[in-house]
Amino acid sequence: MSRLLRRDEWTSFERAVLVELDTDTGRARTVLEYTSPRDACPDEDPSILFKSASWDGDELLLCTQTEVLFVDPAQGVVRRTLSLPWFNDVHHVARIDGRLHVVSTGLDLVLVLDDDGRVLEEHTATGESPWLRFDRATDYRKIHTTKPHRAHPNYVFAVDGRRWTTRFEPHDALCLDDGSTTEVLADAPIHDGVLDAEGLWFTAVNGRVMQVEPTTGRLLARHDLNRHQPDGTPLGWCRGIRREPDRVLVGFSRLRPSLFAQNLSWLRPALKRPEPLPCRVTAYDRDFGRVQASWDLEPAGMSAIFSILPA
Repeated sequence: MSRLLRRDEWTSFERAVLVELDTDTGRARTVLEYTSPRDACPDEDPSILFKSASWDGDELLLCTQTEVLFVDPAQGVVRRTLSLPWFNDVHHVARIDGRLHVVSTGLDLVLVLDDDGRVLEEHTATGESPWLRFDRATDYRKIHTTKPHRAHPNYVFAVDGRRWTTRFEPHDALCLDDGSTTEVLADAPIHDGVLDAEGLWFTAVNGRVMQVEPTTGRLLARHDLNRHQPDGTPLGWCRGIRREPDRVLVGFSRLRPSLFAQNLSWLRPALKRPEPLPCRVTAYDRDFGRVQASWDLEPAGMSAIFSILPA
């Protein structure tokens, strides 16, 4: 949900973009473009993009790196915003049990808030207090990056009253309520945690999709989407999944260089290619055996995609 500039990932995006995709016509329409105010982002070269979103009644909950936005998508307007000094590299916001759950990835932290922004709970994603590494008095909205992260939580969800966060670095999901984890789900960093009647669904950045049993955290199936690229062209950064009755939609972002290549070894061959594949949504059949369609989102101003939601 972003327009790409250049440079590294924490100074790369000039504005956040919300796009509506009509999969019948293939038309991608820009619904909202947004730039963070100066008091809620770094003073120089801020990176502005929307990360993972969720529905909250008729509102969309969107997040930039440093804010939560309450958006009316029908009108394409931001109703209000919420920003706290502990918001750094925010990756997801969702309402669970009436409270806002905000994943502040830069602090390896999940914050539970009321609607006025008061912090009700703090949940570490590392097993230790984040305040051993970070300072409660610092405004982390003004800091470009706190990388390297130890856990890099990136998505929050609930199953049977238990709250979980997906962890990029350990390749698993952590229960915020009791500290239990799923098994390691992939050989690469993971995203998502989308629940439906058949399980929990995660993506790995290297083009895998994992199906997990929700109550036990046991891996049920792993699907490799790279097999649909016979010429070996890298799919791109795989992130964002939506399952529908007759298909599965998966998001792919255009590949970009990273200063933390030690965690992205699977990207090295791809980054040597002259032209990475564009940011897009691809539709597969329900068992991932066939590609049904693919829609390029870059003409609508998007170069990185984090979530796919029903309109």
